Amino acid sequence: MRTIALILLVNCLLIVLAESSTQQQVEKVKNVGCDRLGNFEERFANLAESIASNFTALSERIAKLKKLIETLTMSQESLNKGIISDASTVCNNSNQHGPIITSCKVPSTSGVFRMHNPNAQVFCEMDSFNGGWLVIQQRVDRALDFNRSWAEYRDGFGTVDKNGSFWLSLEAVHQITSRGSCELAVEMKDGSGRYQYARYSQFGVAGEDDKYRLTVGGYSDSERAGDMLSHHNGMKFSTFDDNNDPGDIKCAQRFGGWWFKKCFLCNLNYPDGGTWHPFTNEEFILSYTRMMIRCE
Repeated sequence: MRTIALILLVNCLLIVLAESSTQQQVEKVKNVGCDRLGNFEERFANLAESIASNFTALSERIAKLKKLIETLTMSQESLNKGIISDASTVCNNSNQHGPIITSCKVPSTSGVFRMHNPNAQVFCEMDSFNGGWLVIQQRVDRALDFNRSWAEYRDGFGTVDKNGSFWLSLEAVHQITSRGSCELAVEMKDGSGRYQYARYSQFGVAGEDDKYRLTVGGYSDSERAGDMLSHHNGMKFSTFDDNNDPGDIKCAQRFGGWWFKKCFLCNLNYPDGGTWHPFTNEEFILSYTRMMIRCE
């Protein structure tokens, strides 16, 4: 009996030891698993923090990029709109690009430029009369029709170029001359190629609400073409569809757009070519004309 009891006691001890060992193994596995889980959670937290940080930086860059795009879009819209809001086009030009300038005093050579204010394509003459001139009218031949409507003279027509015939927008000329003192130079050639010019120290054009009324004075170079334009000082502009001539004759219906005063002593927009009495007469009109302004 004692032997059996001893055997049973030993078996019980073995069972207890086995259970103890198994429990230790389980605890060991649990501890390892917890350590690994804790390490994984730490790594996941670090990764999440890094992703959040990168996402924040990316969001800030996207916001800055959107703001830059909005700014550029607004600038482009402002440039496209310009000051001349009523004009569908300044002139009918094939070349709509060029260096942007604020004045014809900026370029060093003659050429076509894009003026920033007003938004217009212009030709700057840098060789004649010490340079700095903005050409507002030019006729190199009789091909381009100058008998145009009010809207066309207001907005401009022709091809702005060294060798092109064109009329620069009256609205643009008004905006340019209203900012400061301007002078005018008029160049002309008759049918035989004789060259003459006239210069005026004062030149300005009022706004459309005053029918682009002409202000001109201070004639010089009296030995040249003669002072014919002063006769038209104070006159409103007229076209065949908007007559503002104080006389009874509707001059613009016959003689194109101009500052008529009971018709004219000079008219560089005469349908078949410019006139400037007494340098020309109705039988012997101008083959080339150019009007240029230079402003302070």
